[in-house]
Amino acid sequence: PHAGGCVEAAFVDRGPGVSPAMRERLFQPFQTTKAEGMGMGLSISNSIINAHDGTLRYADAPDGGACFTLSLPACTEN
Repeated sequence: PHAGGCVEAAFVDRGPGVSPAMRERLFQPFQTTKAEGMGMGLSISNSIINAHDGTLRYADAPDGGACFTLSLPACTEN
């Protein structure tokens, strides 16, 4: 936790979710479930978020699908 608090945003879809095997390497480069794609999006996003002292987490969505939660330190300066 940050002294100034955090700002969070959750992104939910109703797709098939992420398989247990893929969850272990979800944020690693070149991981994809698509026939065409590089598998860099989550890895790059996670790197940028971490560089700003934030986190990106995955969880199964309550009604099925995926839920990604982005958490960043709140700005306390005016």
